[in-house]
Amino acid sequence: MRSIIILSALHCAIAQNITQTSSISFSATPVSTTVPSPTVPLDTPVPGQGDYPPVQYLCEDGTNTTYCPGILLQDVQLAGIFPDSKTFVDKPTNGTLNDTLAAFNALGSNVTVGQIETFVESNFKGEGLDLEQISIEGFNQNPAILDNISDPIYKAWTSIVNSYWTLLIRETNQSSLCNGTCDSSLIPLNHTVVVPGGRYREIYYWDSRWIIEGLLKSELFDYAWNLLQNMMDFIDIYGYIPNGGRKYYVNRSQPPMFIQMLDAYVKVTGNTTILDRALPLASAEMQWWSNNRTFNYTSPFTGRTLLVAHYAVNNSAPRPEGYVEDYETVTGSSPALNESAKAELYSELATGAESGWDYSSRWCKQPLQNVSDNNPALRTLNIKAIIPVDLLSLLSGDHLLLANLYDLYSNTTGSSIPTTSNSTQTGNSTEIVQTNSTGTSSSGNSSSSNSSPAFYHRQQAQLFSDAVLDLCWDPAKAWFYDFNTTSNSRSNVYSPAGAWPLWQNITPNEIANNETEALRFVSGARFLLGKYSGIPSVASLLYTGLNWDFPNSWPPHLHTTIKAFETLGRHHPNATVLSNLTIPFSQVASSQLGLQESELQPQPQSTIGNVSLQTQEAQGKPWPLALSIEYANRYLGAAFCSWYSTGGAIEGLLTQLPLSELNATGTYTAGQSGVMFEKFNATDTDAAGGGGEYTVQVGFGWTNGVVLWAAGEYGQYLPAPTCPMIPIIEVTNNGNSSVYSNGTTTNGTGAIGNDTGSGNATSSLLFAGYRIPREEWK
Repeated sequence: MRSIIILSALHCAIAQNITQTSSISFSATPVSTTVPSPTVPLDTPVPGQGDYPPVQYLCEDGTNTTYCPGILLQDVQLAGIFPDSKTFVDKPTNGTLNDTLAAFNALGSNVTVGQIETFVESNFKGEGLDLEQISIEGFNQNPAILDNISDPIYKAWTSIVNSYWTLLIRETNQSSLCNGTCDSSLIPLNHTVVVPGGRYREIYYWDSRWIIEGLLKSELFDYAWNLLQNMMDFIDIYGYIPNGGRKYYVNRSQPPMFIQMLDAYVKVTGNTTILDRALPLASAEMQWWSNNRTFNYTSPFTGRTLLVAHYAVNNSAPRPEGYVEDYETVTGSSPALNESAKAELYSELATGAESGWDYSSRWCKQPLQNVSDNNPALRTLNIKAIIPVDLLSLLSGDHLLLANLYDLYSNTTGSSIPTTSNSTQTGNSTEIVQTNSTGTSSSGNSSSSNSSPAFYHRQQAQLFSDAVLDLCWDPAKAWFYDFNTTSNSRSNVYSPAGAWPLWQNITPNEIANNETEALRFVSGARFLLGKYSGIPSVASLLYTGLNWDFPNSWPPHLHTTIKAFETLGRHHPNATVLSNLTIPFSQVASSQLGLQESELQPQPQSTIGNVSLQTQEAQGKPWPLALSIEYANRYLGAAFCSWYSTGGAIEGLLTQLPLSELNATGTYTAGQSGVMFEKFNATDTDAAGGGGEYTVQVGFGWTNGVVLWAAGEYGQYLPAPTCPMIPIIEVTNNGNSSVYSNGTTTNGTGAIGNDTGSGNATSSLLFAGYRIPREEWK
């Protein structure tokens, strides 16, 4: 590392105009809309004409619209006038649907790219105008979680993240609703929504699980209530919750998180009045999953018939929001697919979107095909044949939480709510160790008559738990894996999904009762903590170029992995204090990671920089808590450092990097003042994740939510942020010396000002960062 500071760069950084503060002021961000930008000559015929998909009855009952698969949508999408397929399907029409269809039909046959460009410019409005940004009512600048954070930089930054909700909270723009005068893909909702951000400009189902976690930490209880009301409206309308708030999403759902969200809300707020409406609708959603996504399967290990679930979307056309990508995946196959095979691959692609993991090596027969081209791997998708360990665990947890909520309602009101579903299915006697967040055990309840809703949901929870422990738990490897019905065996892909059973409190007896076995379970996590400098809960260890594979680490997985560690801490309250939390590959449970050490992707030394792979704050703690601290620190470090390296600053406390140093990781664009990415890079704390079918998104709802959760739960243990190639220096009062976070002192000259107007800094603290060029790191 260089031993001196380039003072001119440092002074330049301090002189930057600081625009990012923790104070809340509302000014609606202008909606940026996309204009057509053809990439081929305008007289080029649109490809694919005459080869159109069949009618998709799950999209607007098969009627002719601008956003459902059909002639109009395919011709516009394959004209390639927008770089993102989602852009067009989010644009409402200028006139009525009939007027729009008439204008399209007037183009005749053999249409050209130029004709499509003119048609779209003349007949469609901008995307994203149907929801409008609003100011937050009752915003709390100083939620209680800030009192739990020791480090001043993290505390001030968390306050800034807390303010980002104003960028993501929306309500339906009543003036833009069509009401028969135009055609739009938006599903209008009656309550405010929180959008993820970027291209995701509407509400999404499973994203909302971690968004509500953040809203609750921010004490924005009314907005959490609104979010739940929107989910209930979806169930009222459709009988389930669609993937997102667009009509083209209604042929699929996403991981069923509503009950988890409801439980979290009730637990934090104590508001049980929401249960009057919520409980019957939550039961209805569970019944939809039972009717549409479950089947019985005979275990090859025990011979028992088990209730299992999978993702499975009825679809035989490209996804409207991913039309070009899906079309190229299917039609580019060599040898060419017949119509039946095309329909099946389109179904697999939509099913991958329902899983939330679109896409991952978890779902592919042959994932390691071409890291620069996802299509070969995607042509081997086999998702519908997979019994996902995370889905089974989630359904078990959902049913158990729902049973507990029924009990809570009964205890609170003295009455019960009639169930919306009846089942004669019975459980079995397999013993599991299972606890829950509302404090009622799975073996005892206050409304346990055989006809009660609570009794039924406990039965279902037991059935799914039995399947998890039978099909997915591998005691030899000490990890949970997906089960593949094609091969009638467990997958060998190690992923954070294997921590979901413990998140949902499904814990094998040998782990619950034996600390040595529990340590075998976390052996892979301990190795990865020492192997990679970023967030260790990486989506998978296979580098495929797919969105949900190495090196991408996603916020939900950080949360669920720490929740698994917390479960182990409850089972082992007197857990050992380990002298070294990280371990070599040789000490990982045999075959747990599914790869040999030589097959793992390397950690580039150039991106470790001055980051320590373990923190002093975790030392001396029982290992479940120590792992939680380390993982929380890695996540918050990744979120903070990528924010800081893209222009973030804290008024009066942390100066912005010089503009010349803001694009070292390729993720800064002019005008940014710190962004929150949807995913991160396990090998580079300063950088965002990558890969997949769209560019990395910023915003970002679940990222912010998990930041607020992690800071609130583990903020007291956080050291000062350490960005690998951006040392952050404390500048003393007179400006004549600077101190690295590791204690190294450097000398400078001249006083440096300290603006404390934001309330985030004290008069004696000012921090500055400077970037070390990566090629100079030694």
